[in-house]
Amino acid sequence: MNDEIDRRELAFKALAGLAGGAIGWLPVELVNHNRTLTEPQTPWMLWSGTLSMALLLGAIGGLILAAEGKRLEVTPLAKRRLLRGFLICFALGIPAVYYSNVVFSKILAYVGFGVQPVSIAYLMAARTASWTLMGLMAGAGVGLASFSLRNILKGGIGGWVGGFIGGLAFDPLNVLTGGGLVSRLIGLSVVGLMIGLLIGLVQELTKSAWLNVEAGRLRGRSFNIDRSVATLGRAEENVVGLFGDPGVQPRHAVIERHGNSYVLKNLAVQQGVFLNGNRIETAELSEGDRIKIAGYELSFHLKRAGAGPRPAIVRQDGAPTSAPPRAAVPPHVGRMATPCLVDVNGRRYELRPKAPTTLGRAIDNDIVIADASVSRHHASIVPQDGGFALRDLASQNGTFVGGQRIDGTRPLANGDDVRLGDAPFVFHG
Repeated sequence: MNDEIDRRELAFKALAGLAGGAIGWLPVELVNHNRTLTEPQTPWMLWSGTLSMALLLGAIGGLILAAEGKRLEVTPLAKRRLLRGFLICFALGIPAVYYSNVVFSKILAYVGFGVQPVSIAYLMAARTASWTLMGLMAGAGVGLASFSLRNILKGGIGGWVGGFIGGLAFDPLNVLTGGGLVSRLIGLSVVGLMIGLLIGLVQELTKSAWLNVEAGRLRGRSFNIDRSVATLGRAEENVVGLFGDPGVQPRHAVIERHGNSYVLKNLAVQQGVFLNGNRIETAELSEGDRIKIAGYELSFHLKRAGAGPRPAIVRQDGAPTSAPPRAAVPPHVGRMATPCLVDVNGRRYELRPKAPTTLGRAIDNDIVIADASVSRHHASIVPQDGGFALRDLASQNGTFVGGQRIDGTRPLANGDDVRLGDAPFVFHG
């Protein structure tokens, strides 16, 4: 059950790619109508053909990225994704199309196309090689436009395979439909469909963690957690958008990835977040955990769920739950290779070596601390005189070093106890 592929995800991406191929066919057709492969190409024909194909890739990539939300609504977020995906895939498409045409022409020239009759197999080989490169760049563009390094590789692989299959099918479809306008429309639409389908399939097969909506308006939906920080809430820009429930805050919670572990943090001061029936502020997630946010209930899943012990969960009132506690990792006093803060559970939060590191409850901080006693922008740690100093940012509940509240900036020494409101850390530098 937990490894089930999200068919809705595949359907949306495949249909988006299909639509992108159909829309992008128009500029390609306007440029290439009544042209033949044996016709000598002028510089104008070369560049107009390159730009028209880049527009095709932009349309395919933009619509695939806009389909990330798996909704049929034209929202402001979907428009931004469409524009961003189109521009990035179009920009990457220009060199991709140019060099694809070079590959296509060299293969045909090698087998003597235009000088002597050649079989359709050679034409298919040249087309497939050409479209494989273009599909690779379109897929990588979709990943790049999602601002996820992991998705660049996934998108590139999916686009590569999709372009290969679409290119392989193009010329047989051309023969079956008798060639011309209709065959190019069908062929380019199939290429778009295969790129969208394969990008979605690769992302599904390589996903490491995801949430299934078990109760609420979006029951049955699935959200991949493929970023280091994934926010949950009512606002459209959240990775996990929980719409239609007034009890859900615009940014209600966040899931942070630390290596192979995932940590759920509450960002809602009043409504809160519940994990397996207990209200929590911060807790590590395990396979099958149930998360409740207002009227929504979600289940958390890992691709390769281990059979290790259940993590300790800390409720907002500090009382332990019935889950067996896991031994805390005590912070070491010795120096670490990278300056960092270590919390009471032994988690390390690395500091920027040459720039301020911001700390607070808001998700735009470098270190997000999901504790109601911490201000939205509580403090910062800044490089100073070869070391680091802690600076309070007019926080409501104060910033402390060694139990003493600071006013302004205070230098930090290795092993110093740091507290932001009620959230304790140890500095290692």
